[in-house]
Amino acid sequence: MSVNIESNINVVSATHQRYEPPDFYLVRPRGQNAINFVHFLSAVTLYIDGEPTELARNACIIYTPGIRQEYKAQSEGLENNYITFITDVRAFTSRFNLPTNTPFYIKDELEITRAVSDIVWALADRLENDDPRKDLGRQVISLFELLEKKQVGQDPKSLRDLRTKQEFITLRGAVRLNPINWTVKKMTEGLYLSRSRFCVLYKEYFGVTPIDDLNSAMVEYAKEQLVNSNDTIAVISASCGYKRAESFIRMFTRYEGVTPGQYRRKS
Repeated sequence: MSVNIESNINVVSATHQRYEPPDFYLVRPRGQNAINFVHFLSAVTLYIDGEPTELARNACIIYTPGIRQEYKAQSEGLENNYITFITDVRAFTSRFNLPTNTPFYIKDELEITRAVSDIVWALADRLENDDPRKDLGRQVISLFELLEKKQVGQDPKSLRDLRTKQEFITLRGAVRLNPINWTVKKMTEGLYLSRSRFCVLYKEYFGVTPIDDLNSAMVEYAKEQLVNSNDTIAVISASCGYKRAESFIRMFTRYEGVTPGQYRRKS
């Protein structure tokens, strides 16, 4: 017996352009009893089978029921769209040429956000008026048809673009893991891009300039040293590559709002 998918979709929750702070960390060990679609509007660290993956903005994932969900914000916080809905999972997922439980990228984030926003407002209207006849199924179907259309394709240009993005993601992970001795010039090496093109793509992928991201990673390293070691500010400054401690202190204060010494005392 065929399933009428549209009439068999129950939207449980939805939101668009939701912002979470830098310390946001979501873990649902057993997932949800529903399909959960998430569209990341900023870079995010996503965990699959316990392994972290650095994703650039415009990554999406479709979690099916019972699958562990785990991801966390990066230094700039996390912005995302999502919808959670209950339906016949096999009938629904087989209708679309979209991966499940693994990330994929899409183009035209504004169009996707607008489609999710329409669902959010329709859901709010249904709840406010207690109108069970307000069927959101067609809108969910339309959203997934749009995702199918806007996902990064398999044509040569799309594959090249995706490889470039993955190279940036790998680079960013290496820098954030150990920022010592990195410079923007060193970050561009091996990518065969001019510095200006590198900076444009970096900002496009991660929503932050490479120098700001590098400084942010350096600050996080310095904060660990301030809390977990007895090294002087001068020693920590030198380990971060600064010849003058005053320059390091200015950089740290700009990002944290307090001096390294003040941070150490309050920690």
